[in-house]
Order: sequence, then C-alpha cells, then structure tokens
Amino acid sequence: MAFAVAEAILKKLAPLAAEQAGLLWSFKSDFLKLKSTVSSIRAVLLDADEQSGMNHQVRDWLDELKQVLYDADDLLDDFSTEALLKQRRNDGNRCVNEVCLFFTRSNQLVSGLVMAHRLKAIRTKLDEIDENRRKFNLETRLQDPAAAAAIKHERQTDSFVPYGFVGREEDKKKIIAMLLSSTNDEQKIEVIPILGMGGLGKTALAQCIYNDKNVSTCFQLKIWICVSDNFDQALLVRKMLESITKRKVEDLDLDILKGELKKEMGNKRFLLVLDDVWDHGDYKGKWDSLMSFWLQVEAAGSKIIVTTRLGGVANYFATKGIKPHKLKGLSEQESWVLFEQIAFKGEVESGERFVYIGKEVMRRCMGVPLAIRVIAGALSSKSNIVDWVAIRDKQAMFDGDDERKILGTLKLSYDNLPSELKSCFVYCSLFPKDFDIDVKLLVQIWMGQGFINSSQSSSASFEVGVEYFKSLLSRFFFQEPKSDAWGNVKWCKMHDLMHDVALGIASEEIVALKALDSMEGRGNSDRLRHISFDFEEKPTETWKAPDALASATVLRTFLPINTPYYGIGGIEEQNCEMIFSNNTRLRVLSLHGAKLESVARSIHKLTHLRYLNLGHNLMEVLPGEITILVNLQVLILNYCENLEQLPRDIVKLTDLEFLSLVRCSSLKGLPLGIGRLTRLRELSLFVVSAPSDYSHGAVAARISELEHLDNLSEELEIRNLELVKDEAEAKAASLFRKQHLQALTLKWSLPRRVFAGRDVGVLKALEPHKNLKELKLNGYGGHSLPSWFSTTLQNLIRLTLSNLGRLKYIEDDAGQFLPRLKYLWIRNCPRLVSWRSTTEIEMPQFPSLSDLRIEKCPKLVRLPHISADIDTVYLNYVDRKLLDQFVASFPPPSSPSRIKNLTICEIRGLRILPQGLLPHLASLEYLWIWGCPNLMNLYPPATSQQQHLTSLQFSALSNLRRFYIFHLPGIKRLPEWLQHSSNLQVLSIHDCDGLKCLPKWLPKLTALDTLIVSGCHFLSARLKSRTAEDWPKVAHIRKIDIDGTKVQRDGNYMRVEEPADENQLQEQEASGGEEEEEEEEEQQQQQELFSEEEDVDDADNNDDCEEEEEDDDDDNDDEEEEGLSSCIPSPSFCLGILSMEADIQATVLFFRMTLMTYKHKTHVVDSDRRIISDVDVDFYINDDEIHVVDSNHLKEKKKKNNNNNNNNNYSVREMMMMTFFIIMMRARKREDKNDEDEAKEELPFGTPSPRMLSS
Repeated sequence: MAFAVAEAILKKLAPLAAEQAGLLWSFKSDFLKLKSTVSSIRAVLLDADEQSGMNHQVRDWLDELKQVLYDADDLLDDFSTEALLKQRRNDGNRCVNEVCLFFTRSNQLVSGLVMAHRLKAIRTKLDEIDENRRKFNLETRLQDPAAAAAIKHERQTDSFVPYGFVGREEDKKKIIAMLLSSTNDEQKIEVIPILGMGGLGKTALAQCIYNDKNVSTCFQLKIWICVSDNFDQALLVRKMLESITKRKVEDLDLDILKGELKKEMGNKRFLLVLDDVWDHGDYKGKWDSLMSFWLQVEAAGSKIIVTTRLGGVANYFATKGIKPHKLKGLSEQESWVLFEQIAFKGEVESGERFVYIGKEVMRRCMGVPLAIRVIAGALSSKSNIVDWVAIRDKQAMFDGDDERKILGTLKLSYDNLPSELKSCFVYCSLFPKDFDIDVKLLVQIWMGQGFINSSQSSSASFEVGVEYFKSLLSRFFFQEPKSDAWGNVKWCKMHDLMHDVALGIASEEIVALKALDSMEGRGNSDRLRHISFDFEEKPTETWKAPDALASATVLRTFLPINTPYYGIGGIEEQNCEMIFSNNTRLRVLSLHGAKLESVARSIHKLTHLRYLNLGHNLMEVLPGEITILVNLQVLILNYCENLEQLPRDIVKLTDLEFLSLVRCSSLKGLPLGIGRLTRLRELSLFVVSAPSDYSHGAVAARISELEHLDNLSEELEIRNLELVKDEAEAKAASLFRKQHLQALTLKWSLPRRVFAGRDVGVLKALEPHKNLKELKLNGYGGHSLPSWFSTTLQNLIRLTLSNLGRLKYIEDDAGQFLPRLKYLWIRNCPRLVSWRSTTEIEMPQFPSLSDLRIEKCPKLVRLPHISADIDTVYLNYVDRKLLDQFVASFPPPSSPSRIKNLTICEIRGLRILPQGLLPHLASLEYLWIWGCPNLMNLYPPATSQQQHLTSLQFSALSNLRRFYIFHLPGIKRLPEWLQHSSNLQVLSIHDCDGLKCLPKWLPKLTALDTLIVSGCHFLSARLKSRTAEDWPKVAHIRKIDIDGTKVQRDGNYMRVEEPADENQLQEQEASGGEEEEEEEEEQQQQQELFSEEEDVDDADNNDDCEEEEEDDDDDNDDEEEEGLSSCIPSPSFCLGILSMEADIQATVLFFRMTLMTYKHKTHVVDSDRRIISDVDVDFYINDDEIHVVDSNHLKEKKKKNNNNNNNNNYSVREMMMMTFFIIMMRARKREDKNDEDEAKEELPFGTPSPRMLSS
C-alpha cells in the first residue's frame, strides 16, 4: 500500500508546489524537496514490495516508510483543506463561528509554525529512509506500461463471463451415488465429508452436486450454509431457518430456534451442505449436539455434505463406515485446458514458446484450480515472453508444503498486479471470509482512501474504480459476481485463500473484528489504519466501540459491516465524541444504524473525511458543522425517516459525488444552490417544495436546479411535482440530457386538487434520456401520456403506473413499442380503458414481458398480447374481459405458457374460469383465486364435445406447489384436476361456505404438506377432530390448521378430543349421505353454465340459486359497493390466515387486499410501496419486513416518541395481527347483526398491540 500512498502524495504536491501566492507560498521550497524525495523512493517501491515477503530487513524498512508516508499524506491534506476553507471564508458574505475558530492561532492544527515543524520532521525522516534503502540494492522500477494498458483494455469489457467447471466428473458421480443410495435402518442421517486443501474446488464441487437435477428431486429440502471459522450452534440453526423460510430470523435462544427449525423441517428428507468447516473451539461437542438434534427430526434418508481442509474434522464428522472423499488436484490435461482458456484469452498468442513456459508454470500449480486461474489471469495481460519467464523463475523459488507453495503462487499473482490494484485488493481484508461484498460500497471507500488514480477529471473516479474492480474480477481475485436487473455487478466474494493472501500483506494496518471482540493482542494501535466490526454473529441492541480506539489516533477507516436491519444499537454521545475527537484522520466513517438522535457538532474535526454513512438514524436535522468537511465525496442518509432538511451550506461541498437520500420520507426540500454540485453522480431524491416549507428563512431549491447535474446515474426520485409552476420550469430540469440515469420516479402528491393541463405540460417537459431502464409514474392527473412515452423509452425494462386517476389510454396512436419491457405494473387507474386509443391497428405483443401486475383498473379491457415466456401474472379488481383477452393471447396448447405465479382477485362478473386457461399452465407453481363471490366452479367438467381436452386438463397443473382460494362462496367442491397436481404442497381454503366436504381422492396428493381451512362452516366441522367424517382424507398431511387452531403438527394430532354431539353426528351423517346427490346436481348445473355464452350479463343468470340474485347486478354502483362489503373476510378467515405463518409475498397480498376491500369507506393512497389508511398508521414494505410508523408521530415530530418509533419494525406475523384487528374494527361497524355477533364472539374487547399478541 506504500506505492498508493506515495502516488497520492505526489498528486497532492503538484498543485501545492505550484502555488504562486497566499498561505502556501512560504512552503513552496519544502514542497519541491519533499516531492523529489518521494519520487526517488517511489521508484523502488515495486521491487521492495516483492522482496518484503522473503527479506525481513526490507519488510521492516517498508513498514517504517509507510508510517512516514501516511504522516506526509495527512499533513498535505491539512494544507489543502486549510486553503479550501480560507478561500470559502473569503468568498462568503458571512463567517461561521466554527470556521473562524478553525483559523485562529489557538488552533494548533493550522498554525503555520506547527505545520512548518511537522513538514521539517517528515522531510528529515524521509531523507534517512531514502539513505537506508541504498544498502538493499533495490531495483528502480516504475509502473509496468503493459499492466496499465491491460486495465485500460478491460474497461472496454461490458461484463465478466465466468469459466466453466473443469474436471471433477468422477468425483461428482461418486458423491451423487452416495447421496442417492438408500440408508441403512440404524443410521437415519449420513454425513459425507469432502476433504482437500484450499483452492482445490471443494465448494465448486459441492455446488455442482447441490444443483444437480437428480439430487434436487431426491430431497424435499435443500439447505446451504457457509460455516467458515465460526462454528456457532445458534448461528448455524438460524441460518438454516433463514434458508428454509426465505426470511430473516431473530437472534433467539438456541432451544427456541431448534424448535422452530424442527417444525419447518418436519419429517422431510433434506440435504444439508456445511461448507468450509474448521476446528475452532469445542467443535466436537457442538457437532454432537447438532447431530442429536437432527436425529430427533426423524428425516430418514437425509444427507449432510461437509467440506473442510482438515482431516481431523472430516474423520470426526463422517458417518461410521463412510470414508471422507479426498479431493485431489486436476490432471495435467484438465489443468492445461483451464490454464489455456484463461492465459490466452487476450492479446497473448499461444505461440510455441508461450505454450512451453505456460505448461511449466501450470505444473507448479499442482492441479489446484484457484492457483491455475489466478496465475493464468496474471499472465494473460503480459504479451512479452520475458515476463512469463520471470514469473516461472520466481515460482520455482517457493518451498514448504503444498499449501505454502500455493499461497506463494497466489502472492506472486498479487506481485504482478498493476500498482493501482494492489492497495484495492489488500484493503478487502477488512471484510470477513465468504462475505457478500457490495461493489458500490467497495468502490466508494476505495475513493475515500485515495486508491483510485484517475487521469481524467475527478468526477470520473467512480467509473475508474469500477474498472479496477472488473480487472480484479477478471484475474480471479474476486469470484461469484451477482448482477442487478440492469447488468451492473452488485455483489461479489473473495476466496478464502485470496483473503489469507490479503491479510498476510496487510500486517498490522488492517484489523477485522467481531462486534463483541476486544482489541487486545491486535497489534500496535499506533500503526492501526483500518478497522471493521462484523455484526453477523451476535446482533445486539447495545454496542460500544472499544475503548482502545481512543489510542488509535491514526485510524483511517471505521466500518461496521453485516449490521442488522434494526441497526448496531445505540451509540452514546460520549462514544461518538471519542471517535470524532481522537480519530481525526478518518477518511471512511460509517455510523449506519447507530440510532443517533443528533450528530455531535465535533464532527467538524474530521476534516480528512471522504465517506460518511449516517443511514438508519433518528436525527431530524444535520449540524451545520458537517459542511466544513470540504473533502467529503460520499454522504449517505438512507432511511433517515425523521430527517426534515439538510444544512443550507451543504451546497459548498463541491467534491460531493454521492448524496443518497433513499426513504427520507420527511424531507421537506433541498437547499437552494444544490445544482452547483455538478460532480454529483447520485442524488436519489429531489423534493420540490414551496418556499414556506423550508425553515429558518432558507430558500428551497426548485426543479430547475437539476439542469446542470448531467452526471447523475442510477436512480432519481422527484416528489411533489404538483408544485412545479409550469411546463417551462419543468423543461429547465433537462432530464433528457441525463444519459447515465437508469431509473426515474416522478411523483405528484395525493390527495390534491388536480390541474390536468398543468400535469400534462409538466410530464411532457420531463422527457428522460433514451437510455432509461426503469420509469415510475405516481399521482399524475393527465388524461393521456406524452408522445415521448412511445418514442423514447425503447430501452425501458420496468414500468410502473400508479394512481393515475384520469388516465384513459397509455398511447394515443400506434407509435413504437417497448421491445425490452420485462416488468409492467399498473395500479389504481380507475378510468384506464386500453393501452391504445385506436382499435383499428392490431395490438402488438410484449416480446420480453415476464411480470404483469394489474390492480384496481376496473375498466381496463385491452392490453398488448402477452408472450409465452411470462413468469408472473397478477390481476386484481379488473374486468372479466381482460382475463379473457389474457387467455386468448396464449399460444397453442402444444407450446404451453411458462407462467409460474398466477393471482386472480375480484374479477368483475367472473362466474367460470375461461375455457382455455388450464391447458396452458403446465409450469404453474402458485395459484391464488380471491374474492370472486359469483364464481361457481374452478373449472367446468368436459362435455362430450371437449373430451379431447381431458388429458390436457388433468395434466396441466402437475407442477402446482401452492393453491389458495379465498372468499369463493359459490364453490361447492374442489376441482377434479387438482387430484393430478402430484407436487402440491400447500392447500389453503378460506371463506368458502359452499364447500361442504373434501373429495375422496385427496389422499392421492402424497406431497401435500399443509392444509389450512377457515371460515368454511360445514367443512371445518368435518375436520376439527380425528372422529370427524373427513379426517381419514387428511390424516396423512403433516400440518393442519382449522379456523386458527393447530390440529396437527409434524403428523402428530394435537387437539384434545371433545365428546361428540349426537345431533351434530346425525347432521354429518345426513350431509355425507346426501353428498353423491349434491354432486350430481352440481355437475348438471355446471354443464348448463358451461354451455352459456360467456358475455351474457350476470343479471340474466338468476335461475341457479336465490342467494346469487342478491349480488349479481354489476352495473349498479351501489350494489357493487355492497358486493365489495361481502368480500370482507370473516373473523375465522383472518384467524386462518394468521395460522399460515405466511411468507412476505402472501402477507403483502393479504394486507393490500384488506385495504382495498375497505376503499369505499376509507381514504387510501396507494403509492409505490406505501399504503396509507385512516387508522393513523403508515406502512411500507421492505424485503422481509413490513414497517409501521405512527402517522401522528410523523406529523408532530415529538422527540419523546423517537424511542417508541424504533420498535415499529414489525415482523410478518405481527403485521398479520395488525391487519386482523383492522378487519375486526371494520367488522364491528357492519349493519348485519349476525356478522356483529360473530365478530364479538371471536374478538375480545379492546385492541392489544401486535407485539403483545405475537408473544
């Protein structure tokens, strides 16, 4: 890292030495001498860095040099900062007290005398170090031009293509055979260890086996856990629970976690992979405890794969009679295939001489894939044979055991990195092993440390940093890249051996701690430059930075990582004061989730700061002193939901490139002059505000401030567009020039008085650049969309239209279509009729659409045709004709659709499902049908004319996993096709009073794991006990819930038997005796329905039953509202939902449906991911949690409520309880006395809190 610091010093010295007048003029000669000395030393640093691994004297000399270079870098930073602040003071019309104090003679930091003394001391030390270097005969060597050219060449590459899995076919076959073999009677679970040294590909082999199709079909559950160096029982069990449930699990007591895990696993046959197990601590005792637990699960035939480098671990874990599978190196032929495809991928030609040297290098890698990949990656950028020979000769010098030789080879690859990349790589040792590294964060903190050497303007530094990352990725210093929807690499990992190499080079400079570790024995605090705290192992509500940090006065990085969603716990003000006062050389500081109610004013002491993360905190304002941090490049304030305004002088932070304001929901506006920050790459939120909205007399920025912010990239959300005066003001924002912007959200506030003409003009003027990938419109009041919607958005991938109350058509004519659109979500557009205003031209097809969600668009009847590749369809409160059109757009049954998720909710006038629906759903896995009270059957039986479709009907849904039906009172039996859904796992039936019994064929569904029934009076009575008539049909199901009661768990009956009522038994016998007669009548009715024309008005079909007559007139608005009231779920239905232990998607759907049901009684504003109701609670959904914020708290902003607000992050189950009581409060207001009585019986007086209920 010394080379990088030297480069940074020389870069800072250039403008300082060129100063012709002013404060720095008196130091000019000293700067020139310092520059000469540093340049002389830099010339030998590359050679010294390579020799330091073998020569202790060179290593000591290099360590001493680094400390002095760091001091010099800090001093030059002080000079630059002083000059900037003095210039600001002279240019400004007022003087901030703190800035004035900064320049008084009492401040020793900027005192000219003290600076002169520090500069002289540094020069003296450097002269001594420069003299000492001569005795080492270090070679003068500057940056390799070929290496620099390699980075430049790689900047032209759009994406990284990983190389295939080479060899290991025999290993794979052997282990898969062991997995698929039957287990003996005595041993229920077998453990198969894979043993081998680091880098051999144990993890890659396990992944290949884990994803094999034959293995996947053999096991009901598959779980992958990376153990690494932390064999903690509670952590492992929690990770297993998270892997199964796909949601975050709280850090509970181990016994509670085991109990939850046992419920989730049931008796399912599972495959568990424990990757990278070590022998730290009492691993034997912990393993024995876990094995005892897994045997209690009684999942016969389950298997566990363990990968480890240690023979002792493998032998102890292995099942008796099973030998660990010892992984060997690749054969020479396999090694050469891997080496050749990497080393000769670039400009290097596979000439005879290169092949000869390459094979020698490859043989010394001993068949270790990681070493082959990394060394071949290093050679791929060297087109001179001399460089290949040099690497071969150095490789031959390594001795010791195999692993030391491999580490030596990896270190050799590091030595051959371009100097710009070396510091970037070593810095990554701050992250724990197997950590998902956020690439954006990584590049930002590289910027903060000055590792990025950009020859362009400083605004391009982030792009250069991204290319640094891509270069390291292409050389296999990183692995397992993961991309976002736009193709940007978002996450990556480091291999354990590469992490070891980085740690070995970092020495005492970098320390990575667990959250609760102390700093004792962690080296000399005087040399500690970078520290991180890992919060994964034991998230805690309270955390305090180690006291030893007070003596680490040269610290440059303070970085909590793996922080839990609710934060790292409160940091006391004095703890923050200690960090701010003692660690004044910090470049990177994160206090994410520290629950700060205010930021200490002493933060102005951190004048070197480049990266500051204050996200997930509670402050309402930022101190003005933060604007003194003139070197700040990154300021992150995400999820600061109480933050109301930014300091007015933040516009003077001219180096700022990232201002992240995601979910700052209380922000009233941005300060005037924000448009002067032309280096901004990220401004995630721009709030248009009226002058009166900003306090203390400050003037808020208008939308025209966006005009010159042409470097903006990623996402931009513009709120309160109703406050834009006119089209001219909107046009001044110049969004069409922002070519790097990927996602744009345009929001008008609701409720409001709509001026349609002004909205149309504003939206017309806000035309984005053609490169835009995602567009969200919310609250727009115009009748149509501007022409640029059809002509400009040819690269659009995601489109969301929400709350467009007056919109009738999306396109006025047949313009160009959206060829790349994958996600289309349309919500709450009550007047929307069709995609296009004209019907004369054939509607085209969405060629790339994979996710379609239409919600609360009751008049929408015509959309572009859907492709067969669509994955998800969600139709909620739309006209039946839209469902018919959706089915009509299917391809022929010979090429079925790939839909996996289908939701049908509140379809107006729906009495039977469209005939062509089922034969096209061969890939369907999740089916929801909700709130269609007129629906009489879920698929009519085939008449004689449709016999040829029978096989298609019966086989269509063979992949169905989950089937949910809610509030379908007209359904009298489950559809016959369901018996052929052999993979069905969950069957959930709610508020289907017409369903009186389960079919006789239900026991055929052997994969059925969960049955949930609620609000079905007759059916519940036949299932509530083992003596009930339908119990034999469900006895095989592992988990059964009836009306909120857990009747069966893990196949064990739980309910206490109650004496049977003779009258009830007689009623059941009578209903059972009439079952066949009812089925015959129903079949006759269904065939009559099937023969009717589909477009006949529902009001004419009044001869089926008297109940239907009351609700079938869809044309009457008053009766339509009554129909909606009839969709209100019953209390028993809600209890059934609560017993589902639903995942986040199920919860979101249920919650949204609840609010929609009451839309005629409650004012609801449904904007993007936010739902606001009149129960004085705001909700928003994020990943695996639903968050609740008291509306009154948001309005009043009382400080005393802040602590209470911290606890308003509710789990899925707690949110379900909240929703349940919203429904109960509404149920009390019904006019129907029977419903009132039912609600009073099941709901105790008063509404307890969700947390109390869930406990």
